[in-house]
Amino acid sequence: MLRRIKAEQLQVGMFVARLGGPWHARAFTRSKFLVASEDQVSQIRSSGVQEVWIDILKGRNAPTPPAALNPWETPEPEPAPVAEISLEAEFGRARELLKSGKSVIGSMFTDVRMGRALEVEGALLLVDSASQSLSRHSQALIALARLKARDDYSYMHAFAMCALMVAVGRNMELPPEEVRDMGLAGLVHDIGKLTLPAAVLHKPTSRRQGEDEEIRRHPSTGYRILNEARVNANIVLDVCMHHHERVDGRGYPFGLLGRELSVHAKIAAICDTYDSLTSSRPGHQEWSPARAMEYMAVRVDTLFDRRVFKAFTRTVGIYPLGTVLRLRSNRLAVVCAQHEAEPLRPRVVAFYSVPDSRTLPPQVIDLRHSDDTVVAFEDPADWGYTDEQLLELYAGQGQPCAAQAIAMATPAA
Repeated sequence: MLRRIKAEQLQVGMFVARLGGPWHARAFTRSKFLVASEDQVSQIRSSGVQEVWIDILKGRNAPTPPAALNPWETPEPEPAPVAEISLEAEFGRARELLKSGKSVIGSMFTDVRMGRALEVEGALLLVDSASQSLSRHSQALIALARLKARDDYSYMHAFAMCALMVAVGRNMELPPEEVRDMGLAGLVHDIGKLTLPAAVLHKPTSRRQGEDEEIRRHPSTGYRILNEARVNANIVLDVCMHHHERVDGRGYPFGLLGRELSVHAKIAAICDTYDSLTSSRPGHQEWSPARAMEYMAVRVDTLFDRRVFKAFTRTVGIYPLGTVLRLRSNRLAVVCAQHEAEPLRPRVVAFYSVPDSRTLPPQVIDLRHSDDTVVAFEDPADWGYTDEQLLELYAGQGQPCAAQAIAMATPAA
């Protein structure tokens, strides 16, 4: 027996038979499920769902409201603001999110490879979880999503794209419903690649002409897969088809010019390039975040849109978290926090003496208040450090702490 209730009445233990709301809410309707946690309740409510049909024979019933109260006229409660927390605290939550997200994305990708119908309800909940993480701390999830193993590249690239696109969309103050669609677009933008032979997709050497043509067809293939799944959000379809287009017309599949591309496709092009350059994958050794930013900066107005790239730079920073810098004091330091007003003077953790070729006790330095300055960025691999080791250095160092010595004085010569 089905009963219609307002989304605010949804509780753990209820069996959802159908959801109502905008298209991304309706994407849940092909799956019936038991609501198992408060987190799931929160994510469903925040997805734009307005009303829910529950099966009271399979799950918990809703209490009957007093006769004087019309539940459909209850005022909408104001959404509670998400409290910002420390980088270290959010790393813990982000790790769990990445773990569960890999399972969700892996299941979705397996369905496509097996020719089964694509279900996106799990992906939408994942987008909402990523958005909540970025609200708690703007950088933690993005920093962790960049640390991916070669075997996990396809899954984690999709997740990183989701996080980056949501973050950039927020920075550009796009409408929330657009930002949510952009997050889903990030998750499925490369879904057409799942139909390609693994030998072609993961080939570490140069591809033959025919193989390149196969790769270039993946946006069109992905568009078809999403259409067949009735994912009818224009932003999702647009990003899937056009994330390899470039503003000077040298992209594919259509060679469109910048004026012919949506802002969402331009955002996707930049996020996709950045994450690809900073990731280890077949035929490519990962670049440092700063090297990737430098590479992209000189291609603004040819490959990338200037306005969007500025927003991307504001989002991840000129020196993204985890970037290794050489300071004027001849120390190596890793970026642990950024200052939007002074992007060239981040907060860093100095950890290595170049002249002495030895590690140093970690020291937090806010370059806004120090005479030390940035000389250059460095590749951590050249100094024998992995991204994971650097993360251990800067996790928890993003905010000043009384127990930490923050250098304010002139550095030693």
